[in-house]
Amino acid sequence: MATIVVRLNGTNENPFAKWGLNQNPFPQIPKAEYSEACLRMQSLGGEPIPNVEHIRKTLEGFTPEFVNLCCRMFKRGMYVTFTVEWPD
Repeated sequence: MATIVVRLNGTNENPFAKWGLNQNPFPQIPKAEYSEACLRMQSLGGEPIPNVEHIRKTLEGFTPEFVNLCCRMFKRGMYVTFTVEWPD
């Protein structure tokens, strides 16, 4: 099983700003072909998300099921973390 941790920043602050970063700079899946997608997903845990449409635009190209899950889990004013698993 492959596992990733999804973080959605519904707050008004970027938790990585104290280190001068916009987001977590390290991809979760250590394969070059996934690094761009990982970093796009991880950007949702950095700078505050203005709306659900921002999630849809950021995750363009991901499966509709994953995008819809992220949209459902997003909570304005909260920093939401959840784990997603799928077969290799």
